[in-house]
Amino acid sequence: MESPSQPPALREGRIIVPGSSRQLAAYGLFHPQPDRHRALPSGSRTFDAKALEPDLLWISFDELCAPGTSAEDYSVLAAGPELCVIDGVPAPEPADAGSRAEAWEQFAAVLAVLAARNATLFVVGTGPMDWAAAASGAADARLRASLAGIDRLLAGLGRVESDEAIAVEGVSGS
Repeated sequence: MESPSQPPALREGRIIVPGSSRQLAAYGLFHPQPDRHRALPSGSRTFDAKALEPDLLWISFDELCAPGTSAEDYSVLAAGPELCVIDGVPAPEPADAGSRAEAWEQFAAVLAVLAARNATLFVVGTGPMDWAAAASGAADARLRASLAGIDRLLAGLGRVESDEAIAVEGVSGS
């Protein structure tokens, strides 16, 4: 049972590595074309979303977790589309420091907002996504806490780590 002081974990969606077109297509997801890019104003900044529609927000990790982004900037996510795709998520490393460590803190904040509203989330990574291992090896306490929080929030999502592990029969889309 989850403690009341922690947000609920995400339960719908997948962690997909490396995020090939075939892997994404298995879930009806297709890399957005440039004409679907939209500005998403929130708080003190405007996010450049790869796609923003009533039922979909597709945004990169680097855009979402850019240096200087505040927790208030994520308030727009609380009432955003049901389906969120965050791509370009780097593999976590125990030695992450500086802006990368700050980005992991921000990512944990984003996930907490999305979990609180039961969003469906697809995390598309660039390499192995083992936040627990990175947390256990991190010397920095803040980084360790951020990575452990991310691991907890994403623990309920299924993982797709190979093109061979998915079946694409019956998938339609454009």
